[in-house]
Amino acid sequence: MSCSLTLYKPSEFIRKTATGKLDLAQSLEAVHELAEAASYHQDSHILIDVRETESTATHLEQMRLALEFGHYRHVFHNKIAMLIPATSERIEKANLMKRCMEAEGFEMKVFVSFEHAIEWFSEVVPLDPSH
Repeated sequence: MSCSLTLYKPSEFIRKTATGKLDLAQSLEAVHELAEAASYHQDSHILIDVRETESTATHLEQMRLALEFGHYRHVFHNKIAMLIPATSERIEKANLMKRCMEAEGFEMKVFVSFEHAIEWFSEVVPLDPSH
């Protein structure tokens, strides 16, 4: 039996870590910073670590944030993983954000484990020979 393993070095993904309370203005600024970094590292996945934050974003603000990401869609080509605290409130909020991001055309998943996010980055999707 053969096994394939891909290890990602930190240089192969962009990591944005936040602490404290996040408001809409700070979050929009983070999107701008990520877009700038993503434009220089187009082969990299993005890991957004908000486990040590308190989210004050409303549903409307989350939609606004996803729209802001959408303005930079041309520089975000790879997967986006969001690391969150394992609380039901944060999971609910993060899943709404995920749906908003998917509506904007992004490939995003929510995780409570760093290791699971890296495993997702490492997944290999076989090519469909019919395309």
